[in-house]
Amino acid sequence: MSIEIRRVNTNNERKQFIKFAWKVYRNDPELNRNWVPPVISDYMKTLDTESYPLYDHADLAMFTAWKDGVMAGTIAAIRNRRHNEIHADKVGFWGFFECLNDQKVADALFDAAAIWLKSKGLDAMRGPVSPSMNDQCGMLVRGYDSPPVFLMLYNPPYYNDLCLNSGHKVAQELLAWYIDQKLIDIERLRRISQHVMKREGLSIRVLDMKNFDKEIENMRTIYNGAWEKNWGFVPMTDKEFDFLAKSLKPIANPHYVYFVEDRNGRTIGFSLSLPDINQALRHVNGNPFTPWGLVKYLWYKRNISMVRTIVMGVLPEYRNKGIDSIMNVQIADYGGKHGVFSSEMSWVLKSNQAMSKLAEVIGGKPYKEYVIYERAI
Repeated sequence: MSIEIRRVNTNNERKQFIKFAWKVYRNDPELNRNWVPPVISDYMKTLDTESYPLYDHADLAMFTAWKDGVMAGTIAAIRNRRHNEIHADKVGFWGFFECLNDQKVADALFDAAAIWLKSKGLDAMRGPVSPSMNDQCGMLVRGYDSPPVFLMLYNPPYYNDLCLNSGHKVAQELLAWYIDQKLIDIERLRRISQHVMKREGLSIRVLDMKNFDKEIENMRTIYNGAWEKNWGFVPMTDKEFDFLAKSLKPIANPHYVYFVEDRNGRTIGFSLSLPDINQALRHVNGNPFTPWGLVKYLWYKRNISMVRTIVMGVLPEYRNKGIDSIMNVQIADYGGKHGVFSSEMSWVLKSNQAMSKLAEVIGGKPYKEYVIYERAI
C-alpha cells in the first residue's frame, strides 16, 4: 500500500480538496449527526491566494494524500510573514486538516507541510489554524455531543491521536463557554451595568447600518488595540478587516452589535455577536446558494435559537471596570425578547482568567475545549 502526496494547484483541485471532508463525516453516522458542512464557496474564497487579503502577507500551500490511488487526507501549510515579524519567531501554520483514521496518511500530510514550511526558513509549525488566528482555529478535544456554532470547527476525536502520535505537543488550550440566558440574574447584571455607566459617564448604542464603513473603522481600532497582547494575535490589516466585515454584513443583526462610548462620544469598547446560522447551514450540504439550498437555508434560519459572541473587548485603559456587564445586559435583553435564550462565547484562551471569570459571573459553562498543537520542524 503506497501513500502519495500531491500539491493542489488548480481550482478543480481546490474544490476536490474542500469536498474531501464529506468522505470523513458522511460515512460515520455519529460524526454526521453534529458535523456542519463548510460553505464550499466561502472556503474557495478563503483558499484563493489571488483575492483573499491574508495572502498579501502570507503564503499558502495545499496538499492531498492519496492511498492506493484514493484520496485519504488534506492539509494546508501557511507562512504568515506578518505573524513572524510581530512575534519575532519562525513559526509556520497548518490547517484545513481532514484525514481518514490512518496514522501513516496523517504522518505523510504533516511531513509534507513541515517540509514546505522548513523550505521557507521556519523551525516550528502550529495548527490547526485555518488559515490564520483571525479565522478558524483549534482542534476539538471535548464537547462532541453538539454541533459547532458558526465559524467554529468540529472534528473526529481520533484527529487528536493523529496529531500527538506525529510528534505534536499542546501549545495552547481554548474554551467555548455556553451561556443559558434564562439562568442569568439579569436584574443584578442590569444594576451593575447602570452603576458602571453612571460612574464612568458611558453610553451604549447598536450598530448603525447606514454608516457601516465608519462603524467598521471603530471596530477595527478597538479590535487591534484590545487584543494586541494576546497569545498569537496578529492585528488585521484594513483590507483584511474590511473583507471580513463585508462578508459578515448579510447575516449581522445590528441589535447584537454594541458600541460603548465615553462622555465625549469616543468608542471605548464593542461586542459582536452573530446568529448561529450553522443551525440553518447544516441542512444545505455546503450549498446555500442553489435554489433549493437557499429555500432550506431561509426556512431553518427562522428558528435560530442561539447566538455566538465572537468579540467583546475594550481599550486597555477601560479594562477591569465592568464595561462587559453593559454589553452582556444588552445581549441578554434583546435575545430574551426574541426567543433566543442561549449563547456561546468563543473562543477564549483557557489561560485568560479574566474572561473566564466574566463568563462564570453570567452563568457560563465551559462546554467545549479546543487545542492548538505545535511541533518542531
